[in-house]
Amino acid sequence: MEDTLLTSYGNSAESTILNHLNRTYYDLTEQYGDVPQDIINASLMLVDVWYQHRSPVEALSMSIVPYTFDLLIKPYMRLASAEDESVVTYVPKGDDTKAEFTADLPDDLKLSDVEFTGIMINADTAKTVAFTKADCIMVGDGASYVVLINTDVMGVGQLLIKLMVQIPDTDYQTGYRRAVIKINPHIQVTG
Repeated sequence: MEDTLLTSYGNSAESTILNHLNRTYYDLTEQYGDVPQDIINASLMLVDVWYQHRSPVEALSMSIVPYTFDLLIKPYMRLASAEDESVVTYVPKGDDTKAEFTADLPDDLKLSDVEFTGIMINADTAKTVAFTKADCIMVGDGASYVVLINTDVMGVGQLLIKLMVQIPDTDYQTGYRRAVIKINPHIQVTG
């Protein structure tokens, strides 16, 4: 029971902080390599407060301890979108859309030359949907592909793509090595 409660508080703390920062887990790890310790400490503070005070009403008068939570997370706060708003495609939930993607591959290979599978990820909710090369539509000479997105399934949030590509390589027993490529198609599903 207590473990379930703490896990629930931890998930809520993570969501609360990401919303407060106007960031996603993905862009924090992209920029810093991992979630900064200050943000983890701020999450633990929220969990502690929620665990100790499980009701929105307290008999005791409480006050904010200065220089704690806000001080820890403020340096990571995004006040405006880091990307040019004009390159982000906003799609209302309920509308299907397409995401075009390409990948820089060695030896002048194009995506049409290799086998790949992918995962569409909602960076805000961690919802994922897998797809294969056969699920995609080749664009032009095969350097790019398009995957169709059901926004009802993916939900509201920033969409990202993770490709697992089989690169021909005779040094491997299978004749292939796997490359994992992260792609931001600049699609935001709105409510």
